[in-house]
Amino acid sequence: MKILVVTSEVTFVPGNYNHFLEGLFRELQGEKDLSIDLVILKNNSPVLTLKGLALGLMGARNIGFSLIKNTIKAAFKDRTATAKKHDIRLHFFDNPNSPDFLQFVKNHQTDLLINARTRFIYKSKILKLPRLGAINIHHGLLPEFRGTMCDLWALYNDRPTGFSIHVMEKKIDNGAIIRRIVTSTPTDSNLRKSFARLIEESSKIEGIEMAKVVKMIKETQKIPIEQDNISTKTEYTKNPDFFAIRKMLQKGIEL
Repeated sequence: MKILVVTSEVTFVPGNYNHFLEGLFRELQGEKDLSIDLVILKNNSPVLTLKGLALGLMGARNIGFSLIKNTIKAAFKDRTATAKKHDIRLHFFDNPNSPDFLQFVKNHQTDLLINARTRFIYKSKILKLPRLGAINIHHGLLPEFRGTMCDLWALYNDRPTGFSIHVMEKKIDNGAIIRRIVTSTPTDSNLRKSFARLIEESSKIEGIEMAKVVKMIKETQKIPIEQDNISTKTEYTKNPDFFAIRKMLQKGIEL
């Protein structure tokens, strides 16, 4: 089975989300009849450094510093070292909907595409290409919580945090749910105090859980569905603005 793991060149997660890649590749190492390629979408730019500085000035110092640090790591090709360590073929593209990426997926004869922390919207053309389908890691507990920064808003609203692995469809955060994992509850005071630590620890769990899903798909040659992605109490969140960040800091959440 041939899989493509697609992630961004730069993320705001401490360690640049490499904990996810390390966990996934480690857990799948030695799996027979499994071929893994890593695709990096090039998003590194001076704008990200400015965003990191802006976050720091707004009070989100840990996340802002992580973003700046990750842009520097990406400039030194940290993902190249990760891929080389696990003997993973590495490819760079600008956009998942570009003609060159579509052609690459066709030529690669991709069975499964895994989207991991990219903020690109995949169009129908690319989603239809993998033989078994495309799956995504959403950083919130579907079907109720959709949008961006769901884990941060869960902290603020005293809800469990977690992630959902689901089938990708043209509509964002849609598609049947494969697995839902709770990473913390309101009683986990130490882990929930720092948002940066929470998402770093979550990325380690995500790699392991995604590896389990890949093994199941390889065994059955189909995507396992846990539940439909339907709710009558859907809540959409977005990146917090300056005022929301101040409220989160006042509540004691370290950003």
